[in-house]
Amino acid sequence: MVFMNMNASLQKGLVINIRGENQANWRKQLSTLTKRSFINMWRDLGYYRVRIIVYILLSICVGTIFLDVGKGYTAILAHGACGGFLSGFMTFMSVGGFPSFIEELKVKYSF
Repeated sequence: MVFMNMNASLQKGLVINIRGENQANWRKQLSTLTKRSFINMWRDLGYYRVRIIVYILLSICVGTIFLDVGKGYTAILAHGACGGFLSGFMTFMSVGGFPSFIEELKVKYSF
């Protein structure tokens, strides 16, 4: 089945490198993809800028609420509540980056 695809592509005039002789090394691929991903994320307003503002505001709010909790046995529940809230919020915010990830996959796998 692989040979049928190769023959069909050769009939159309496409050239296939079987050994990967013209591929860039992994450092060049990593730097190119990182640069491209950073540009895409920076252009998407909701992905970087708004989320950074929300993280800063969350840090200020949680910091002021849990500023003087203390170090006693009753403070253990407060520390646990703070950790649970932060991990839940970070999980919620990570879902917000999923549409941008899907857009990058569409660009990568569109032929």
